[in-house]
Amino acid sequence: MADRLAGILTELNKNEEEIIKFFNGLNSEQLGLTVYLEDPGWSVRQVLAHLITIEGTMQWLFKNILAGGPGSPEDFDVDRFNRSQPKKLDGLSMDELFARFKSVRRATIEIVTGMEDMDLDREGRHAFHGYGKLERFIIWAYEHARLHLDDIRKVLG
Repeated sequence: MADRLAGILTELNKNEEEIIKFFNGLNSEQLGLTVYLEDPGWSVRQVLAHLITIEGTMQWLFKNILAGGPGSPEDFDVDRFNRSQPKKLDGLSMDELFARFKSVRRATIEIVTGMEDMDLDREGRHAFHGYGKLERFIIWAYEHARLHLDDIRKVLG
């Protein structure tokens, strides 16, 4: 496996552990704190739900670009997605959220494991980043999660 793919896989695995350890170390009061005041106004717990829902959608994007597709549809509304999707997981326990996160991350890792180095250079459209290379979009999966963890750490003080 090429170095780029190996590096991405290492980071995806490391980030999975980092996220589980981080959220597992929080108490119910901390999980209920508001991280983002603006719409959709997520709590710490809902940020984890967001990571689950958005990564599942990113898998569709990865597969679409790998199959020669254009990537995200031009009319995909990221804001609408973010307002509606994480709320669908509000009724789940933390254990269930952890299981879903692990499952969605494992599926991402499976996609990347099945790739060849040259696949990282395929291009398509990402709903947030616009047009670019698949490598950038896959890396965004763990960079995006780390940005949210940084925001949560600020709220926790």
